[in-house]
Amino acid sequence: MFNIHTELLNKMKKTVVIGSGFSSLSSACYMAKAGYDVSIYEKNKEIGGRAREFRVDGFRFDMGPSWYWMPDVFESFFADFGKEVKDYYSLKRLSPSYRVVFGEDDYLDLPSDLSELYLLFESIEKGSSLSLKSFLNDAKFNYDVAINQIVHLPGHSPFELVTFNTLTRISQFFRNISSYVHKNFKNEKLRQILEFPVLFLGAKPENTPYFYCFMNFADLSLGTWYPEGGMYQVVKGMMTLAKELGVKFYSECEVEGFTFIDNTVCNVNLKDGRAISCDYVINGADYRHVEKLLPKKYQVYSDKYWDDRVM
Repeated sequence: MFNIHTELLNKMKKTVVIGSGFSSLSSACYMAKAGYDVSIYEKNKEIGGRAREFRVDGFRFDMGPSWYWMPDVFESFFADFGKEVKDYYSLKRLSPSYRVVFGEDDYLDLPSDLSELYLLFESIEKGSSLSLKSFLNDAKFNYDVAINQIVHLPGHSPFELVTFNTLTRISQFFRNISSYVHKNFKNEKLRQILEFPVLFLGAKPENTPYFYCFMNFADLSLGTWYPEGGMYQVVKGMMTLAKELGVKFYSECEVEGFTFIDNTVCNVNLKDGRAISCDYVINGADYRHVEKLLPKKYQVYSDKYWDDRVM
């Protein structure tokens, strides 16, 4: 009876989610599953945030992501709702995974099969296949630690990063990807291939701790996949799930501010003049953009902080 009563109370709680990218869609689904009344407000006409789709003259273009890595993360998400990825879109593993172009008529196709990849490396640099196997063993262990353990923690404290597994690999935080790759691989093309995945973290390999080699496991071991019909199929799948859970969507509704009572947001104010009452707000839009909509006393970072950042 207690659980039923709690769910009924939650349904009275209105949650507004700002933006409709992957984080917003995911948050909305979990809140709706918990029994909250959830609405997503998106300033653009299309749902999806940076992953939205652009259509013109019968052609469709993915506006953001073009790489589908870490399929297990998507599988885990849908499984939380008793669903499977295949319930919403079809995936195909690409083989070769992708082509690396070094110059005119100078390229390498990376095999999706690891045994073929080892042979490719060995054909370019004798002994490099053994180095690659050792590298990917480290990457696999780190992937399990990072994705299956740390990522799912709430992020309340940096101490969440301190676990037995991270402590045993503490030295990896004091050397970078680039130094390891350059020490163990002499061929410049192989070096560039192995330094490539960490770019998706938004950092250069020479500035990225070696622990983050788990991105190489995501790339070379888990593979590159393609959602049939384009990356927007993932957005459509998550949107369909959200609607099945009762989430409501409002596009072309730009948020321009908030109304507070006793330091708590009571209304989300839209550019068209409407004020949307709510009990909770989840921001899935750019942090900087939405923080600047808050009164100064509620902003965590100063204008100088943002001006000094390279976006």
